[in-house]
Amino acid sequence: MIPNQLNIFNTVVKNGSFSSAARLLGVSSAAISKSISQLEKNLELRLFHRSTHSLTLTEDGQELYKRTGHLIEQLEDQIRLSTDKQKAPHGRLKVNLPDSFGRMFVLPLVPDFLKKYPDIELDLKFDDRMGDLVKEGADVGIGVLGNIDSALIAREFYSLQPVLVASREYINKYGEPSCPQDLLQHNCIAYRSDTTGRKKIWNFRIDGEQIQMEPEGNLIVNNLSAAMTAVEMGVGIAAVGVGNYETCLEQGGFRRILKDYEADPIRVMIYYSSRHYLPAKTRVFIDYMLANVKDQCPHELEDMIHNL
Repeated sequence: MIPNQLNIFNTVVKNGSFSSAARLLGVSSAAISKSISQLEKNLELRLFHRSTHSLTLTEDGQELYKRTGHLIEQLEDQIRLSTDKQKAPHGRLKVNLPDSFGRMFVLPLVPDFLKKYPDIELDLKFDDRMGDLVKEGADVGIGVLGNIDSALIAREFYSLQPVLVASREYINKYGEPSCPQDLLQHNCIAYRSDTTGRKKIWNFRIDGEQIQMEPEGNLIVNNLSAAMTAVEMGVGIAAVGVGNYETCLEQGGFRRILKDYEADPIRVMIYYSSRHYLPAKTRVFIDYMLANVKDQCPHELEDMIHNL
């Protein structure tokens, strides 16, 4: 027979204290303590080392949690899943997005998504700093592959082609670089990562090999919109990720440069916690985004820049 107190034991372990478990379960700390004492009595095992300021598992407690914790979670997941099937997807959904990419490729899909799922409340965080999905309490994140924790499930969401752009005014005044090495004679607008604090490296492909260069110039920004505004004003050359379509027409005041040396496309991933049970609100959001993002009309370079 499965002890009634086993779920309480697992809740205490996951939350680190009787008081935290009590708040989560809506009972008193005394009730939690009594249940754990009863479980220890039934199993004839001491499960916790208790002191005034700390609570730690004994060796027997660690072994019990190792053997039962995942089973309790799977059972809870199945119960929630059965309940979810009886309801329309609902509740708050927290999503972490890169700033410019999120506004350009995800935000346009939001109105129709909310019309289809009116009981979901989207909480979107636009931030180029890639935070910890679990610690920040987010349900879904979008970002480049290198920033994704291996414990998360990641699915390819989009493919961005990195390109360099300059204004026609700048090219007419300073000339157009013909190879990556020529950039040393130009003013390159660097992008500083809010996550690492370092300037983003520019990648190129020469004779089948990838080379890296650190952009050098007199302007550093931490926002792609600012970089593109600076390009428009003729300050220098900047890097931008463009949807990987067949063409990227050069229009208006912008010029795509060093096209023959562009590196491979960047994989943008949509990722989420690797739990067995995925809430309906999370599942429908992921499915909707994956199904519709590639169906958007191709963005020309000029349109993308002015929409930033």
